[in-house]
Amino acid sequence: MKAGIIDLGTNTFSVLIAEINQNESFDVLLSTKAPVMLGSQGIREGYISDKAFNRAYGVLRDFSRLINEFKCDKVVAFGTSAIRSASNSQDFIQKIKADFNIEIEPISGDEEATYIYQGVSQAVKFVDEKYLILDIGGGSNEVIIANKNGVLWQHSFALGGSRLLDEIQPSDPMTEDEIKRLNFYLQKELILLSDALKEHSVTKLVGSSGAFDSFAEVLSYKNDNIPTSKAVKNNVISLHEFDLLYREIVETKRVERQIIPGLESIRVDTIVMALIFTNIIIKMSGVKGIIQSTFSLKEGVAVNFLN
Repeated sequence: MKAGIIDLGTNTFSVLIAEINQNESFDVLLSTKAPVMLGSQGIREGYISDKAFNRAYGVLRDFSRLINEFKCDKVVAFGTSAIRSASNSQDFIQKIKADFNIEIEPISGDEEATYIYQGVSQAVKFVDEKYLILDIGGGSNEVIIANKNGVLWQHSFALGGSRLLDEIQPSDPMTEDEIKRLNFYLQKELILLSDALKEHSVTKLVGSSGAFDSFAEVLSYKNDNIPTSKAVKNNVISLHEFDLLYREIVETKRVERQIIPGLESIRVDTIVMALIFTNIIIKMSGVKGIIQSTFSLKEGVAVNFLN
């Protein structure tokens, strides 16, 4: 069976086309993404603007063509933070259903976190430790504490990169005072995680796709002047490497970030928010290392087709 799985993120839409095998595994036939900036101009007010609507429509039109080319037997599409919180998301959902016969299902933050765990566990071999899994999105950040047996704690925080930019509206470059204010704001908003970490001692941070793909890509260009291998499901990022990345990027101007090798244009604005958020998570949790997983929600959904 061929499955087409669409993840409608706040900043990026992505599609995975997979061959589901009878031996309880799947082969990735195609995995691609496109920027949509669904929350642009409307994320604080909770609506999808006309321009964002049109961008998203065009991307799903292209994804629909790919799905038809691969003759997928099953198609699923999941709407995350921006879709589930937008007041006019039903208009978008109905339009996509009518024109492309793609049914978009808005999922809760908890459902999103569960799929992320299932996806990450296909890319990272969990041993007898507790891990802190972090998926940084445009609208929300999913934080999960888990081990090899399953999820121990999870929560979806409405603290995605686009939401933080809208909330803070930082200068260019971001000032030290703004960084301090953002850190104070995050510490206050992450109190539930702080309490969970008192109960669960974690050893490593597992960064799921998205921003962590960018971290790994920038470091790969910095260290070896080459992109990361698409065949690799995970990469190790040392705390020292992350610290260097943080120091080199957080206080840069936007125009400087635009020419950083390995940094996608769609993440030029949100990368600073992602680095600051990750940095505070590292300090709160006391993890000893970072693993970047190229698998995330889509691959987690694919796992469910194996059952």
